[in-house]
Amino acid sequence: MLFEYGKEILKQINKEGFKAYFVGGCVRDYLLHQEVNDIDITTNMPLDKIKEIFEVLDNGSNYLSVTIIYKGYYFEITNFRKDIEYSDHRHPKVIYTDSIYEDSLRRDYTINALYMDEFGKILDFHDGIKDLEGKELKMIGDPFLRFTEDSLRILRGLYFASKLDFNIEQNTLFAMIDKKRLLASLSEERLYQYFIKILYAKNRSGIIYINEYDIFQYIPKFKRWLNIVNPSMKEKDLLYYYYLKTKDFPIMVSNIVIRKAKKLEVLLKSLDSYTLYENKSLYFEFKDILFHYGCDIIGADKRVNEFIINNDKELALSKEEIANLYEGKNKSYMIELVKEAILNGKIKNTKEEILKLLGVNKDV
Repeated sequence: MLFEYGKEILKQINKEGFKAYFVGGCVRDYLLHQEVNDIDITTNMPLDKIKEIFEVLDNGSNYLSVTIIYKGYYFEITNFRKDIEYSDHRHPKVIYTDSIYEDSLRRDYTINALYMDEFGKILDFHDGIKDLEGKELKMIGDPFLRFTEDSLRILRGLYFASKLDFNIEQNTLFAMIDKKRLLASLSEERLYQYFIKILYAKNRSGIIYINEYDIFQYIPKFKRWLNIVNPSMKEKDLLYYYYLKTKDFPIMVSNIVIRKAKKLEVLLKSLDSYTLYENKSLYFEFKDILFHYGCDIIGADKRVNEFIINNDKELALSKEEIANLYEGKNKSYMIELVKEAILNGKIKNTKEEILKLLGVNKDV
């Protein structure tokens, strides 16, 4: 359905006397008979004209790109572009070109520079189909120059190797190794984005390349991460798992995450019934991490389901009654002392036992 709607967009542009093609990953995955979830389109129709014909989100016009909203679906559409210079080994300055061949030269790997028209005809300027068939990842042009221009291409290559289980062509691999220091110029957010993609890809090819050639040598935080994290864990747990191992976070995180991490440390130090009772919701949120740390999850589950009290209102001597026996900070301290003793089986939940624990020899 996505491709069919995309073809309707191509036809409308072609009727206006311009050229439009599917390009990049959608063509690659289509030829590999893989599921296509995103459609990228490139055209020589000016953006102003596109905005007249289609409903668009103007979220990238500085890069000659907008997003078309068509029948409830989103299609990123870009003009044929040419890169004329790069800054900080990442961001290109782009200009419009009417040449689809020039557009192909700015793309990274040969398998990502395939174009398809509305009739299914493929335009292949760099032997991308040959590399698809040979399961090889090859950079367009001089890989040493291309990685210098944009170091993110290194991570993209490692990701595609993992996603597709492709080999990296020898000269491209040599250039990755030679330019790996440039990964340090990328933001931690961008590194994290592709690290997660590589970690959760179908195959381990990218991770094998990283380890064998020490490609993360100049991004030590992510090198440590790769040696720590477990891809069998849920992605949301990785930040906490990494923190517990290193007392550091690999990216900027919110204060909420930091507070939860510190509470998780408490859970790890003591999984007694009182601690579980006080952190029941946190326990269920972090069960996977606790399991990876070797905690007795089955035993903990059993205790959670068999608490002597299910809430503070079930105390035989109420919190208010206990508080009335003391002043100041002692009020809350003694309430917690009672709850800990009951939940950990030190005393029974009766008025008599609680008063005895508190050393009070009178009725309340």
